[in-house]
Amino acid sequence: MRLKDCESCLVYGSDRKPLSRARVVELKENVLQLYFRISKLKAVRLKTIVDFYDGQQGLIRTLCDMTLKKNPKVYETGEPWMADCTLVKVYESFQRQKDIRVKVQLSTEFLLSDGKYFSGTIRNISAGGLYMVTDQKMNSGHVFSFSHAFREEPFRVSAKVLRVQELVGGGFGYGCKFEELSPGEEADIRNFVYQKQIRRQLEKQKKQELPGEDLL
Repeated sequence: MRLKDCESCLVYGSDRKPLSRARVVELKENVLQLYFRISKLKAVRLKTIVDFYDGQQGLIRTLCDMTLKKNPKVYETGEPWMADCTLVKVYESFQRQKDIRVKVQLSTEFLLSDGKYFSGTIRNISAGGLYMVTDQKMNSGHVFSFSHAFREEPFRVSAKVLRVQELVGGGFGYGCKFEELSPGEEADIRNFVYQKQIRRQLEKQKKQELPGEDLL
């Protein structure tokens, strides 16, 4: 299996709990190097679960054979540990569909097709669309756009209103579908969604004791 757009992964401990995020460098098919910012590791070889976050293919859960060792270029990268990683087995790719959503609080300015600007807040987003709240009245079928840097450079995204909800206390909620995204734009939004997901997993990890005695 070749990764297509993967910069990060989540490595699990022997107890199947998240251990650490790592930066991914693909050398060739099924052969990678992982780089860790955490320092509490030791040199060891093991097989463990790794979730790769690929901007085009989705979240790919795998079994990997890893050899952990000190990073000789730690002073250049700031990553004290690295691992030679061989992909042994792909369990599943279970987040390729467009309807995987993450919660956000993204307040921004929107532009209607008639040239009118209005403010609103995006509450959740996926590679296929978003849910937003605003005081602006719109109907199903209305098209609007907004600009955001989902990865590096900002670009303008168009969306069409599919569902309208009147909110208690005033305002409206809109379920919307993205319109005419290029493959690169969709990949950037998908990557944005996956990065939000991995941050959420790492936040949960911080609330637990660091697992995996065979790694520490």
